[in-house]
Amino acid sequence: GASSLLQPKRHSGHSRWSKIRHSKGAADVKKGQLFAALVKDILNATKEGGSDPKLNMRLAAAIRQAKQADMPKENIERAIKRATSKEYTNAEQVVYEGLGPHGTALMIECLTDNKNRTVTALRSKFRRMGGSMTPVGYMFDRKGRIWFTGGSTADSTDAMMENAIDADAEDIADLGDGKIEVICEFCSLQAITKQLSDAHNYTVELMEGTFVPNTTVALSDEQAADLNAAIEDMERLDDVIKVHCNSA
Repeated sequence: GASSLLQPKRHSGHSRWSKIRHSKGAADVKKGQLFAALVKDILNATKEGGSDPKLNMRLAAAIRQAKQADMPKENIERAIKRATSKEYTNAEQVVYEGLGPHGTALMIECLTDNKNRTVTALRSKFRRMGGSMTPVGYMFDRKGRIWFTGGSTADSTDAMMENAIDADAEDIADLGDGKIEVICEFCSLQAITKQLSDAHNYTVELMEGTFVPNTTVALSDEQAADLNAAIEDMERLDDVIKVHCNSA
């Protein structure tokens, strides 16, 4: 069937964040960490497209994620308010690059109103993990990522995948639990999301720009644990939204 033809032949690019968001993984991640990551996502989405979820599809998806994680409504509202406050007036979205543990490449998405502060903090994290800030962007492709479910429709997984292909998805994966992941050209992210939600009535649970590695590094379990600890440490910085890496 269609699904067997569509098994992704790509490396999805491990963002620890993606793992947290899978319902399976949510249970073993401390709720505080998950909430902190979701708040950053709401901040970033609001900063990017405004505070009205009706007009900002990315924010609508981020709010949906937060609600699924049982984040209290006031936390969600506070995050949106904070993104439109004076504190964030001059905040910019910046991506920093570097080599992390065991030869892995890292792309670090930040939202900052003080680049010097952010770079200083990141340099010290890189030093601690035995890495360095250096250009690695050529090892990744800028893409869009969407997660969607059938919503109120009764569409089969195959039908959902077919519709995603028609909407211009480059890559598709069945995440289980009726959830489909789409990887697309970054410039098509809005249009494809709109088509899935408006034309097909699907529920979009996640839409984001992402970095998909075009070369990957294979790690042992022990090395992967090192890397995850380093990424987790980096994502504790207030200015860091999320870290993408090219571990296989």
